[in-house]
Amino acid sequence: MFFDSLLYDATSEKVKSYNQIAVEVKSSHGVEITQQGIDQRFNKGAQKYIQGLISELLSSQVSQSIETGWFKQFNRVLIKDSTKFDLPDSLKEVLPGFGGSASKAGVSIQCEFDIKSGAVNDLSLNPAKRSDNKNALQTIDLVQAGDLTIRDLGYFVLDYFKHIAQEAFFLSRLHTKILVYQEQEGTLQELDFAKLYQEMESGKIHRHDKEVYIGEKDKFPVRLIVELMPEEVVAKRLKKINQYNKKKGYQTSQEYKDRARFNLFITNIKGEILTGEAIAKIYRVRWQIELIFKTWKSIFGIDNIRQMKYDRLMCLLNIRLLLILVHWEVFRVENAHQYKKTGKLLSIYKCLQTLKENSAKMRSILTSGCNGLRKWFRWAIEILSSKHWLERKKNKLGLEEIMVLNIL
Repeated sequence: MFFDSLLYDATSEKVKSYNQIAVEVKSSHGVEITQQGIDQRFNKGAQKYIQGLISELLSSQVSQSIETGWFKQFNRVLIKDSTKFDLPDSLKEVLPGFGGSASKAGVSIQCEFDIKSGAVNDLSLNPAKRSDNKNALQTIDLVQAGDLTIRDLGYFVLDYFKHIAQEAFFLSRLHTKILVYQEQEGTLQELDFAKLYQEMESGKIHRHDKEVYIGEKDKFPVRLIVELMPEEVVAKRLKKINQYNKKKGYQTSQEYKDRARFNLFITNIKGEILTGEAIAKIYRVRWQIELIFKTWKSIFGIDNIRQMKYDRLMCLLNIRLLLILVHWEVFRVENAHQYKKTGKLLSIYKCLQTLKENSAKMRSILTSGCNGLRKWFRWAIEILSSKHWLERKKNKLGLEEIMVLNIL
């Protein structure tokens, strides 16, 4: 009954009051319970219970990988990012935010998944104040031999790259403050990005592929892919950083301006495995996790939080994540099946929206000993395999095209 009341709350558009939950328990189970009685059930034990359910689900995920194109070169292709949102200030002691003009309380949800299979590799709740680069080092052991990890600049840590390079692969944008060196006449000299721009511009060269070293002290060898960007893109970047720096009272450095002319990627993937052009395109799959976070907020309302005590908040967030994971598992297995069958991908947003809108069916199954599960699966397969296809956007490189890129 407690689990069912949590699902009732998690599947609703807005957070339910204790009175609404008490009415639902009476209506669905014929049991009288006071608002105080409900409040008492939100405790440390309840948190461990729901976290245990999530751990069980993560440890028993169905394996259903898509082996196509460059995917075949890697054990897993792991994409990681975090989504953050504000919480009521009363939670600032247990979940501190960024402070200042931002909220005093906030939460960060770290998520990493394998884009080949959709399997979730890491899912954790942390204070918003905890940085992504700390998480990179804390979860470094989750990476396995032969994996490819794709991360944004928030996770840029040289020690992480050095560790990964021993038996796995990484792909990242280059941090603007990291020094770059190239070997010239037997010595390492700092790469002059202003000079590089002049060479590429005059020679009409769009892309460079270089073996360089990064870091000021212990120089770390990496492959640097340099892409020259259109002037309108550069102007937009500089306008954005100038506005930010003006607000903070800083000046935009010439070094930053020189680097803003490029897209800069670092990796330890050899050229015999993937070309520089393929590397630059493959990095774009990272936006898949941004799309996932969008569904968490716009469809599942993960960030729809009002004033409540900490224990209830953690129960609510975790049960929402559990609901998301159950729907995600259904989507990813059917997505892999349909891709093998038709060569087409399903839309993450369309599928999760339909599954969420029919959460009442899932709630009924999960609280009735899984009676009708087979019938529900038939319904899900039938509905998702029609009118839920991923649409291709005109003049944009889509996920399907990126997946089947030529590797050489």
